[in-house]
Amino acid sequence: MKMHRFLPLIIALLAHGWTPAADLQPDDGALLGDDIAVREHLQQRLDEIAADRERYDQAMFEGEMRAAPLCRVCHGLDGTAVRDGTPNLAGQDPVYIVDQFNRYADGRRRDYWMSSLAAGFNEEDKIQLAIWYSEQPMRPALGGNPALIERGRELYEAHCVECHGADGRSRKGYARLAGQRPEYTAKMLREFRSPDGKRFNPVMYARSYMLRTDEDIMAVATFLAHLD
Repeated sequence: MKMHRFLPLIIALLAHGWTPAADLQPDDGALLGDDIAVREHLQQRLDEIAADRERYDQAMFEGEMRAAPLCRVCHGLDGTAVRDGTPNLAGQDPVYIVDQFNRYADGRRRDYWMSSLAAGFNEEDKIQLAIWYSEQPMRPALGGNPALIERGRELYEAHCVECHGADGRSRKGYARLAGQRPEYTAKMLREFRSPDGKRFNPVMYARSYMLRTDEDIMAVATFLAHLD
């Protein structure tokens, strides 16, 4: 991978005062060797379960049972969120879901409720929940301002497709953005702008600043919300 591909990211980081800090842990997408190894391990576990019909059916059952008491309060009966600012989990990449559980548990992502819940899950709990949610049918969230969709498409194609794909369905281990609630996508893009905020990732920090205005952020979020 050639260095010139990262120049826009580096320029944006420096322009907005970013400097590396020892106490900041990069969030997902930072292309770190440890992150890749963890994702490969999770994908292997998921592939092993998927290859055994009985194990897979059991994982689906256990995942639904674990989701029932608490997760459904925010994420809905089938992973379609029922609270503002909460992501849809239906159809989400299962490796990404488990990886985010891990980040909530160890502090790389911070949220009062999710951090507490994730800390109480073991790896099997996380995998079973991820499998169940990944199998639920995703429906486009829609919403936002339809007049911004074409602008959002242009911005998304310019800055986001390398990891998240032209269709918003992403490379393995990355967040599926297609159909996501627009206010949630916008919220995440804003959080990525702050290196000491709830989420820190130097790549996403720079990418979010390539969206120059709040309207640009909402345009991308609206475009993604209308993808299926």
